[in-house]
Amino acid sequence: MAKAARELQQTSGKTVRSAEWSEDDGVLRFRGKIYVPRDMDLRRRVVSLCHDTKVAGHPGHWKTLELVSRDYWWPQISRYIGQYVGTCDLCLRTKPIRQAPVGELHPLWIPDSRWDTLSVDFVVELPLSSGYDAVITVVDSVSKRVHFIPTHTTVTAEGAARLFLYQV
Repeated sequence: MAKAARELQQTSGKTVRSAEWSEDDGVLRFRGKIYVPRDMDLRRRVVSLCHDTKVAGHPGHWKTLELVSRDYWWPQISRYIGQYVGTCDLCLRTKPIRQAPVGELHPLWIPDSRWDTLSVDFVVELPLSSGYDAVITVVDSVSKRVHFIPTHTTVTAEGAARLFLYQV
């Protein structure tokens, strides 16, 4: 019992009161729950009984923690169970992803004529060429015609608008 108390103090940094520990028929208990020593195979088997069996049905992290902590305890039990459930191969392959359903697809609007719809992109931090280190790329969505406008990385919104106005 003293060895387990020292192990608990070392791993969690908490002081251990002897009233929290008891021993029944060679089974060490901490606060009424069976203490599982620092044996990774033993801890894995305990969690496996509450997570991997057909009766358990591979519950998630919190349900598995609730099932295990009914009877067993060890330091950082929640972290261990979270890692175990998060790396369970069967859960990763079969559990659905919980996110909102994807909305209905709608076709894109088709422009009536050229230069109705444009896309503008900035390519910055390029090697210096003729004093410029950035390029503004303007693409027409219908004709796919492209204008490349050399500029500087430090160009302002007003400067970019002026370049667009005079170049395109």
